[in-house]
Amino acid sequence: MKILMMERDLAELKGIEWFLKNYLSHDLEFLAITDAQSLIEEIDLFKPDVLLLEMELLPAQLDQALTQYKIPIIALTAEPLFQQAMKAIRIRAMNLFVKPIPLEQLKTALMSIQPQAENDVVVIQNSSLYDDLFLQSERRFSLDHQSFFLIECAQFQNNLKLYEWLSDLPIFDNLTLLPLQNRIIGIAQIEDDLQLSKQLRLIMLESRKSFEDEINIALYTGFEANLLTMYQSCKEALSRRFYEGYSHILKSSDSLQIVRLDPLLTPDEQQLWIDSLEDGDLATVKTLLYRLTKSTTHYNQDDVRIHLTSIIAQIRRYMMKYQLQQLSHFEVKYRNLFHLILEHPILYAIVQEFVLFIQQLMDHIQNAQKQSKADYAELAVTYIEQHFQDPELCLPVVAEQLNISANYLSNFFSRKRGIPFKKFVQQYRLQRAAELLMTTDHAISTISELVGFTDHNYFTKVFRAYFQSTPYKYKMKKVGLAK
Repeated sequence: MKILMMERDLAELKGIEWFLKNYLSHDLEFLAITDAQSLIEEIDLFKPDVLLLEMELLPAQLDQALTQYKIPIIALTAEPLFQQAMKAIRIRAMNLFVKPIPLEQLKTALMSIQPQAENDVVVIQNSSLYDDLFLQSERRFSLDHQSFFLIECAQFQNNLKLYEWLSDLPIFDNLTLLPLQNRIIGIAQIEDDLQLSKQLRLIMLESRKSFEDEINIALYTGFEANLLTMYQSCKEALSRRFYEGYSHILKSSDSLQIVRLDPLLTPDEQQLWIDSLEDGDLATVKTLLYRLTKSTTHYNQDDVRIHLTSIIAQIRRYMMKYQLQQLSHFEVKYRNLFHLILEHPILYAIVQEFVLFIQQLMDHIQNAQKQSKADYAELAVTYIEQHFQDPELCLPVVAEQLNISANYLSNFFSRKRGIPFKKFVQQYRLQRAAELLMTTDHAISTISELVGFTDHNYFTKVFRAYFQSTPYKYKMKKVGLAK
């Protein structure tokens, strides 16, 4: 395998090259470049089987040129940002990895790529059927008592298992299988369409039992054509998995009406998302997301993925406002969702994960806010205990420290503590004054100042009302008791 990697960090280049040569293949050829100036020239000269490209180094003017090469691309980025995701989608990258690069996942992605000829078909020598696929033979495939279908696993790793299983399956009297990289072509002798439908449904049912994976089967239902045309028609039918999921028999003649979607959020849509997140309005969030999955409307797949990355940018801002990115489990889920948007083959599954993640964020914030509200009274008491000596201590000062309104704190404190805020402060100061009267030789006027009173006469008045004794008599009485 020949890999061309564009990465600015030379140390990372060397590390990835060492890892892949030791754990992927010793026959691997690796070419490293550190900027995009020579990228196209190196592609033409080196003829790589796969490109590993750092998105931050890739200028926009190369997007179209890269897609014309039809070389598998794995995108790399330092930050999971909307701009980088959109760029990866534009160049049709098969993966987007956020640094630090998960090497095992990178290895798995590369293992799914094999040097191949056009049309994603694996060449098997001395096979006229494969020759027809590669050479675009004009020879037409007869549909007289024969059917052509294409099978795809939900997990491409099971393709070999599926091939071996189908080879031993006694459903068809005469079945020819042509394994491809991620799919399997089936050519079967049939008596009638009804019998074929039953046989294909049996394959679907039994495959799920045999290796716990789902499959789609695309059945060619057009006019007689060459094998390549039939294959491409069925491959196009399989792309409907994005809208319909798996466990379907898809007829090649049943095409979907694809509608373009503005991939970027308008200012009004951005504001709607901001308001919905701030208000914890999950119902609106679901409405906005599930409209993308309506069975009556099928939006362009690339448009949908870019649209979702623009939404996740709003979610990122929401997370950062409440510092949720500092919680590792939310950060991991965010990154996983980011990859899911770019790579998952089924739209509904992406949307489901989207809704679940947003709900978890909302629940966390709402619980934190409830907890915070429950503690406002205790937080106020703590502040009073630490600042009771300050004559300026009052309700507005404490409310400002807690970042809530004075009116809200007043009502909440009274309900929570069963006493008005001002009265609580006064009683706390008097209790501390009583302690000082008993434990120090300070003058009464000094003690009144130490606990936050500025008027000695007022201190004496409220002290007598609370303890039924003047400060002087209180001190003498306690001293007398001590004797």
